[in-house]
Amino acid sequence: MFSVIRPNTTTEQIGRRLAALGVALLALAACSSTSSEASDGGPQAPLPTIGLGSDIGQLSGGADVRAVDAAAVDSIVMIGDSITVGATPALEEQFAQLGFTDVTIVAQQDKRIDETFGNNSSGTDIATFLANDLEGDPKEHLWIVALGTNDISQYDDVEDIVAVVETLLEPIPADAPVIWVNTYFEDRPNDTAEVNAAIEQVIAARGNATIGPWNAYAPADGVLRGDGVHPNSDGAVVFASVVTSTVANFLQS
Repeated sequence: MFSVIRPNTTTEQIGRRLAALGVALLALAACSSTSSEASDGGPQAPLPTIGLGSDIGQLSGGADVRAVDAAAVDSIVMIGDSITVGATPALEEQFAQLGFTDVTIVAQQDKRIDETFGNNSSGTDIATFLANDLEGDPKEHLWIVALGTNDISQYDDVEDIVAVVETLLEPIPADAPVIWVNTYFEDRPNDTAEVNAAIEQVIAARGNATIGPWNAYAPADGVLRGDGVHPNSDGAVVFASVVTSTVANFLQS
């Protein structure tokens, strides 16, 4: 079952909706950007290949990959920003290829890891609501976090970002598997590297967790719009493939 929670939904309203609907819902917001989308309309350069023999797993035969998993992961919970919003159709399709039908995606433009502003709930607030709503063994629920792009250049150093990342992960049960999709911002390489370093540090320390390497594929020709941040239509498929290939590889390990 999929349901839509609109972008102006408050954290309190999200909590009520989650309690009413259960975990199988889709929350997303319309993706908008002031950047040029001219790259969506013209010929696209070849996309990076994410498949058999790649560094992050495979999508072909996804259902078979899912069946190999001995640890019974039954559902996926994903929290993201506008990049996730734009990739949601591709994510739905590719998660289905992996054999997952119980998928919760909560994504909204400009979403921050641990900062709530207006009606845009922080990732931490969303994680808290979702964690309180989930039932059963925490190991049955795979968490995917695709946040951090809107936190680039917002903190003084890596340690400040580490504290923010840890705050979001705190409500997620320690036994739950976690994937954090890292960030890419073409015009801010140093600040992007700091955010990614903080994510990697926390994920490595947590255990039963891994990184989705978006930064390895985002720079390829034909993936991003002119702003150097948001994927174009083909890039949204690439982003989804990074996520789902990481899932397939993670569940096999």
